[in-house]
Amino acid sequence: MPDPLRVAVVVLNWNGLQMTLECLAALRAQTRPVDEIVVVDNASMHCEADAIARVLGPNDRLIRSATNRGFAGGANLALERVLAERRCCHVALLNNDAVAEPGWLEALVRAAQADPSIGAVASKMVFFADPQRIENAAVHLLSCGDNVPRGRGDLASAWDRPEDVLAFCGGAVLLRAAMLERIGLFRADFFANFEDVDLSLRAVTTGSRIRYEPGAVVRHHLNASILKIRSVEFDVRSVRNSTWAYFVNAPVELIFCNLPGLLLVNLALVLGLALTGRSAFAAAVVRGRWWAWCERHQIAAERDRLAALRRPGTHAMWQAQRAWWLEALARLVPRGKFGRSSQTGAGSSRRQGLDTFIT
Repeated sequence: MPDPLRVAVVVLNWNGLQMTLECLAALRAQTRPVDEIVVVDNASMHCEADAIARVLGPNDRLIRSATNRGFAGGANLALERVLAERRCCHVALLNNDAVAEPGWLEALVRAAQADPSIGAVASKMVFFADPQRIENAAVHLLSCGDNVPRGRGDLASAWDRPEDVLAFCGGAVLLRAAMLERIGLFRADFFANFEDVDLSLRAVTTGSRIRYEPGAVVRHHLNASILKIRSVEFDVRSVRNSTWAYFVNAPVELIFCNLPGLLLVNLALVLGLALTGRSAFAAAVVRGRWWAWCERHQIAAERDRLAALRRPGTHAMWQAQRAWWLEALARLVPRGKFGRSSQTGAGSSRRQGLDTFIT
């Protein structure tokens, strides 16, 4: 049987050596020692994998991927290894562009051990350059089917209450190994974006709880890795992934109840982007939705595959999701109203506010 107190931490590296070394140094300074660190190098250049290997401890390991598998595929390489060895009851994921505060892992493990129904524990992620501001405090599922970071730009002190949420950010999260063995890992074809939302909704709809733990603090260089691959095609895949995550996992009753909002928001989003000079982004939204529509038979087959694992809970998800119009108001009115701050810690712009829907 796995050791109930043993935890592995997974870190991915792709051409980000200096940030990865900083991330690993923070893991060695944890108040609750990390039992093993698994670093996956996604085919980095300039012998970065060799440099990482030289700083790893005797209980740590390096997995060298021959190709860049993205976050989903790279994380799966490590998760498969950890689950197969059956030494750890929990495995944590930490972005290489994130620096964990000393009590991060201790807070995550304490929250997970409070109740065996907790399948994942989400961290409080703050901006690296402005740690008084929230980058995300887990993830909101909106009533239109999309997802946004909870609390982005708010004062960090405003998000100090532990609570159950519908989705975690994969950049800093603790996962229960038994849950992963039951529901599966990330969808490798998602590559990078919304694979964490997909896994979150799969967990919640099959009976696991996701707990937000504000004591688990991580400072995050937002999009430091994503910007290396950000393109129109990345945006298209992101919209497709978000659509997949929702329509595969959400209870059918919830989908029908949310359908008017979903149609209205998508129409307004596409028209609004086109009218404000962002036709390329509008086209990306249309192409991403169309891609998912073309895969509707695969989505239906995946829903059927997961049907036996699902638990009743439509009403609970209806109550837990965030109204899309409330999120829209929070973005349209001057920041500072509706509980939002006047700054984001990473600069405010119309583009940043819109991009939050897909990052």
